[in-house]
Amino acid sequence: MKKPQKRLSALLLAMCFSLGMLLPATGAFAAVKADINTATIEQLESVNGVGYDTAKNILDYKKEHGKFKSMEELEAVNGVGKVRLQALNEVFRVESTKKQ
Repeated sequence: MKKPQKRLSALLLAMCFSLGMLLPATGAFAAVKADINTATIEQLESVNGVGYDTAKNILDYKKEHGKFKSMEELEAVNGVGKVRLQALNEVFRVESTKKQ
Protein backbone atom coordinates (compact mmCIF):
# COMPACT_ATOMS: atom_id res chain seq x y z
CA MET A 1 0.00 0.00 0.00
CA LYS A 2 1.29 3.46 -0.92
CA LYS A 3 2.01 6.00 1.73
CA PRO A 4 -0.67 8.72 2.06
CA GLN A 5 1.91 11.42 1.27
CA LYS A 6 2.79 9.81 -2.08
CA ARG A 7 -0.89 9.46 -2.98
CA LEU A 8 -1.50 13.11 -2.10
CA SER A 9 1.48 14.20 -4.22
CA ALA A 10 0.26 12.17 -7.18
CA LEU A 11 -3.25 13.58 -6.78
CA LEU A 12 -1.97 17.18 -6.63
CA LEU A 13 0.19 16.61 -9.70
CA ALA A 14 -2.77 15.18 -11.61
CA MET A 15 -4.98 18.11 -10.56
CA CYS A 16 -2.39 20.66 -11.68
CA PHE A 17 -2.00 18.91 -15.03
CA SER A 18 -5.78 18.77 -15.51
CA LEU A 19 -6.16 22.44 -14.65
CA GLY A 20 -3.45 23.32 -17.14
CA MET A 21 -5.39 21.53 -19.86
CA LEU A 22 -8.48 23.63 -19.12
CA LEU A 23 -6.78 27.02 -19.21
CA PRO A 24 -6.35 28.79 -22.55
CA ALA A 25 -2.93 28.78 -24.13
CA THR A 26 -0.78 31.85 -23.72
CA GLY A 27 2.19 33.27 -25.56
CA ALA A 28 2.87 32.20 -29.12
CA PHE A 29 0.02 29.70 -29.17
CA ALA A 30 -2.60 32.38 -28.45
CA ALA A 31 -1.50 34.37 -31.51
CA VAL A 32 -2.82 31.72 -33.92
CA LYS A 33 -6.28 32.76 -35.11
CA ALA A 34 -8.87 30.26 -36.28
CA ASP A 35 -10.60 30.66 -39.63
CA ILE A 36 -14.11 32.08 -39.16
CA ASN A 37 -15.27 30.01 -42.14
CA THR A 38 -14.40 26.73 -40.43
CA ALA A 39 -15.33 27.75 -36.87
CA THR A 40 -17.70 25.52 -34.93
CA ILE A 41 -20.53 26.81 -32.78
CA GLU A 42 -18.45 25.91 -29.71
CA GLN A 43 -15.49 27.97 -30.96
CA LEU A 44 -17.74 30.94 -31.66
CA GLU A 45 -19.41 30.70 -28.26
CA SER A 46 -16.02 30.64 -26.55
CA VAL A 47 -15.46 34.27 -27.56
CA ASN A 48 -16.28 36.72 -24.79
CA GLY A 49 -19.59 38.41 -25.58
CA VAL A 50 -20.76 35.83 -28.13
CA GLY A 51 -23.53 33.58 -26.93
CA TYR A 52 -25.35 30.67 -28.52
CA ASP A 53 -27.81 32.84 -30.48
CA THR A 54 -25.12 35.01 -32.06
CA ALA A 55 -22.95 31.97 -32.83
CA LYS A 56 -25.92 30.26 -34.49
CA ASN A 57 -26.72 33.43 -36.46
CA ILE A 58 -23.14 33.49 -37.77
CA LEU A 59 -23.35 29.88 -38.92
CA ASP A 60 -26.82 30.39 -40.42
CA TYR A 61 -25.65 33.48 -42.31
CA LYS A 62 -22.65 31.58 -43.67
CA LYS A 63 -24.90 28.70 -44.72
CA GLU A 64 -27.24 31.07 -46.56
CA HIS A 65 -24.68 33.47 -48.10
CA GLY A 66 -21.55 31.33 -48.40
CA LYS A 67 -18.20 31.77 -46.73
CA PHE A 68 -17.17 35.14 -45.37
CA LYS A 69 -14.87 37.14 -47.63
CA SER A 70 -13.81 39.52 -44.85
CA MET A 71 -14.28 39.89 -41.12
CA GLU A 72 -16.22 43.12 -41.73
CA GLU A 73 -18.90 41.08 -43.51
CA LEU A 74 -19.85 39.72 -40.07
CA GLU A 75 -21.53 43.04 -39.30
CA ALA A 76 -24.35 41.92 -41.62
CA VAL A 77 -25.11 39.08 -39.16
CA ASN A 78 -27.96 39.71 -36.73
CA GLY A 79 -26.43 40.28 -33.29
CA VAL A 80 -22.94 41.23 -34.46
CA GLY A 81 -22.18 44.88 -33.96
CA LYS A 82 -18.90 46.72 -33.67
CA VAL A 83 -18.17 45.43 -30.14
CA ARG A 84 -18.75 41.76 -31.02
CA LEU A 85 -16.90 42.18 -34.30
CA GLN A 86 -13.91 43.51 -32.40
CA ALA A 87 -13.99 40.50 -30.04
CA LEU A 88 -14.28 38.13 -33.01
CA ASN A 89 -11.38 39.88 -34.78
CA GLU A 90 -9.12 39.04 -31.84
CA VAL A 91 -9.73 35.31 -32.25
CA PHE A 92 -10.69 34.68 -35.89
CA ARG A 93 -9.49 35.55 -39.38
CA VAL A 94 -10.87 34.94 -42.89
CA GLU A 95 -8.85 32.43 -44.82
CA SER A 96 -11.11 29.98 -46.66
CA THR A 97 -13.05 32.01 -49.21
CA LYS A 98 -14.04 29.26 -51.65
CA LYS A 99 -17.78 28.63 -51.97
CA GLN A 100 -19.13 25.79 -49.86
